Amino acid sequence: MTQMLFVVAPFSYGDMQGASPIYPSVGLATIMACLENAGYSVKILDMLATGYDEKGFLEALKDPELKVMGVSAVGATILKSFELAKRAKELRPDIKIIAGGPHLSILPDHTMRQGAIDYGIIGEGELTAVELMDYLIKKKGALSAIKGLCYMDNGKLVMNEKRPWIANLDDLPFPAYHLLPMDKYRAYAVYDNGRRTLSMVTSRGCPFLCTFCCSSKVFGGRWRAMSAKKALEHIQRLHDEFGVRHIYFEDDEFTVRHDRVIELCQGMIDKKWDITWDCLTRVSHINDEILSIMAKAGCKSILYGVETGYEEGLKLIKKGITLDQVTKAVKLTQKYGIRVKATFIIGFPWETKEHILQTIDFAAKLGADYPSIQILCPFPTTEVYEQLRDEDLFIPEFTVDMYTAILAPRSLVRTKYVSSEELVKLMGYGYRRLYLQPKYLFRKLTEMNNFSDLKRHIAAGLSVLTLSVKSSLFKSPEKKIEVTPPVVEVAKEQVKEEKLIMPMVRS
Repeated sequence: MTQMLFVVAPFSYGDMQGASPIYPSVGLATIMACLENAGYSVKILDMLATGYDEKGFLEALKDPELKVMGVSAVGATILKSFELAKRAKELRPDIKIIAGGPHLSILPDHTMRQGAIDYGIIGEGELTAVELMDYLIKKKGALSAIKGLCYMDNGKLVMNEKRPWIANLDDLPFPAYHLLPMDKYRAYAVYDNGRRTLSMVTSRGCPFLCTFCCSSKVFGGRWRAMSAKKALEHIQRLHDEFGVRHIYFEDDEFTVRHDRVIELCQGMIDKKWDITWDCLTRVSHINDEILSIMAKAGCKSILYGVETGYEEGLKLIKKGITLDQVTKAVKLTQKYGIRVKATFIIGFPWETKEHILQTIDFAAKLGADYPSIQILCPFPTTEVYEQLRDEDLFIPEFTVDMYTAILAPRSLVRTKYVSSEELVKLMGYGYRRLYLQPKYLFRKLTEMNNFSDLKRHIAAGLSVLTLSVKSSLFKSPEKKIEVTPPVVEVAKEQVKEEKLIMPMVRS
């Protein structure tokens, strides 16, 4: 019997599906652990991992003990989450439906006005979820006293007092991985070596001010970290109880504090675990000492967000790095046998075709093992979103699903000088330039270790090739598609009435 059912909506990366990873929601697993510790019975249907399971969904809704269903408000799956919420409400009007996640935290009014969602959890959800369940199941406390909660009252959005960020992540329980479909998760195609893979989060928050990123809006602008000791305890359990042999650290900035990383790496070395891992960080946060011990501890790849290939662009997006730092970081990382993923973005409001070609040229010459190019995805509350709105650079015919469909052959924006159609074609050109160079192809072939490695590289290569071809042939719609209401217009109205969403990020 289950009192609360969590449903993770399905999602496909489209043409990039063969190259893409599937990881669990660690945040959701942590919330489930908190609920279990509070005495509640919970279950999850992770359809992102298993695919759409209508039979399992309908069967779960038949449980007479089911009182609450939770859906994740993440941009990639938001429309499907709304659909599942409405379906559940139709079949079980007696259950309460809650939502939480980045989309809700950024656009609570848009999310809550979809009709089927009763309560929204803004920001970190561990404590709010338990208090809400206490209110719904045990009739304990008052709804207005639950911090971090929002709900509709007579057509008006009610926003309770904001809940403070969790100061000490060591206080959080071990995520409820035992409830997840552990065999369904996988790493990025080129790192999928058959090892059981899972993700971890050992820190939250980002202290940096990149104009295109909403991370600080979701998890705060102050960086908070789990201690190295606590992280090692989590890894020990993943290794011993679940047979995990590859970990993806999802932290926005894994190496902010070198002493913590060194302690963590030394612990992994001392334990002699057969574990490999990868992470994300900044080119300004690494050096010989940190890369050396990370490599010894099993680090196989690092993702660096580079974004533009010209200095002026880095300054305009407030990235806080230089191209020289990027070049040196890539070479230094590869020196220790760690592969480099480097991400680039095109389509910033001021960009000309020449700017974009500079970014593509820099990406091609950089020598990263796995570079990627994405068209700008403008999230509400970010500085670049404000600029696009003020300069009328949105393409209104696309709906909310476009917020994460940035690898698909389409674009939500144009620049002052480049059309949305041209942006898509430039992205396709970029991928051809990055991955179809004879030098790059030869290097990849010489790195193949076994048939499994070859198979996943082929799958990734076909995905990139398909995307490139479709991008080259892309033509924007002849007529604007009418939608009611257009998400861009919804977001604009919320920006005008800032009381409906959290304050806009400003420098």
